[in-house]
Amino acid sequence: MDDGVNEDRSSEVDRRAALWVARLDGRPLDDNEREAFRDWLEAHPDHRPAFEEAHSAWRSLDLLRRDPGPLRGVPRPARKKPVSRAGIAGIIAIVAIGLLGLRYQIGDPWIAFTADWRTAPGEMRQITLDDGSIVDLGPASAIAVNFTDGERRVTLLSGEAFFNAAPREGDERRPFVVDAAHGTTTALGTQFLVEEREGGAKITAVEHRIEVALDMPERATESVVLSPGDTVQYDLKRGLGWVDTADVDEVTAWRKGMLVFDSMPLEDVVLKLNRYRRGRIVIANAQLAQRRVSGVFATRDLNDVVRTITAELGASASSLPPLVTVLY
Repeated sequence: MDDGVNEDRSSEVDRRAALWVARLDGRPLDDNEREAFRDWLEAHPDHRPAFEEAHSAWRSLDLLRRDPGPLRGVPRPARKKPVSRAGIAGIIAIVAIGLLGLRYQIGDPWIAFTADWRTAPGEMRQITLDDGSIVDLGPASAIAVNFTDGERRVTLLSGEAFFNAAPREGDERRPFVVDAAHGTTTALGTQFLVEEREGGAKITAVEHRIEVALDMPERATESVVLSPGDTVQYDLKRGLGWVDTADVDEVTAWRKGMLVFDSMPLEDVVLKLNRYRRGRIVIANAQLAQRRVSGVFATRDLNDVVRTITAELGASASSLPPLVTVLY
């Protein structure tokens, strides 16, 4: 009898966990919803593990990679009661399908939870911050804003953003800082582009100078000052890369509705295209990922982009509409 009651409770907890995922419906939760979510997580030792079990399916598909942010301080107790393997397998299978569909609709739920501003795939928007700074937010992108008396800080949670920072003059003396993937970009001038890359970021100075710094674990912080037209990439594995020269018109063409690829590795092309399409393009061959692609595409019409690229590279593509397209 007790086993049946326990199994019923386990199913209810898992259903509630899935429901909370569904509540992350593409917009930040308001204060009441955030509080209710935290209350539910802390109400029973089973709740947080159940929620994390649901998301483990996404992690295995590389669909959940973000920092939990506001949930960092919530305790993580282990689930005390045993659950049958068959029950776990069934739950994970159902959750994986459901969450994959949810991912298709709203993107990463952690980002939906933590972002102040975000865009859907293919959507772009311009945001004016409280200090008058302007952010052009690229598709499938998100930022969190935290202005204090000491600084103006924006965190790029995903995608890419073009920043036109209000200068430090008159009454505005606070530095303007953008966080992205363990690194910071401080505006010494006004305009710059920050783009998330796998495990790191790419920074391009457009107008005046910017300072880019990377906080390396157990090593001194690395930093460099970029002048207009300079670009640099960084990640925790390779550190701060070499300063290179960028074609500013090319890297900012998305703001005018164009994607320009000039001998760009296919993996970087796919990274950009995945921000403009629902579903994902996946490269199944490591050598293919390094092949170079050139072309100019209008972002409003990318229906034939996969066919054009595969024809140029002599590659093949298989699709499971609308979720995934595999290049090989």
